[in-house]
Amino acid sequence: MTLAELEIDHQATVDHVTGPRPFIRRLLSLGVSPGSEVRVVRVAPLGDPIQVEIGRLQLAIRRSEASQVLIHSAS
Repeated sequence: MTLAELEIDHQATVDHVTGPRPFIRRLLSLGVSPGSEVRVVRVAPLGDPIQVEIGRLQLAIRRSEASQVLIHSAS
């Protein structure tokens, strides 16, 4: 399952981040790393971007980028 597929208010754990190396480094620097807990807070009216919460940090991420974050559901 990917972060792009996670429903609003559901929590999951990051398994792996794929994609170009600069993209991976950017997400890792923001705290999106294997083992971190993520939750989808809201989705834009047209479905892109999505707002996610990692710890106390909230960030908006495009669905195409969220699809490169592999997760497993925590619940």
